[in-house]
Amino acid sequence: MATAIVPMGAAGTAFVIGLPVLFVAWIAAVIWVYSDCQTNSPHSPTVWAFIVFFGGIVGLVLYFRIGRGEPAARSNRQLRV
Repeated sequence: MATAIVPMGAAGTAFVIGLPVLFVAWIAAVIWVYSDCQTNSPHSPTVWAFIVFFGGIVGLVLYFRIGRGEPAARSNRQLRV
């Protein structure tokens, strides 16, 4: 017996396309936090990468609020380098 091919609805297509896009964006955010933390933070880049990886959006917001340090400290650090 042949099975009929039923097209996915718009919600199913959005899920199949959107999920990989969100996953790639999540991994890109982790990589960006690691590299940004190496230059703009006194904290460990590995720790912040794990926080963003496991914390998602909350971890990313925490990195911006806590992990990057003071803007004046960053500008002083960049002048010395």
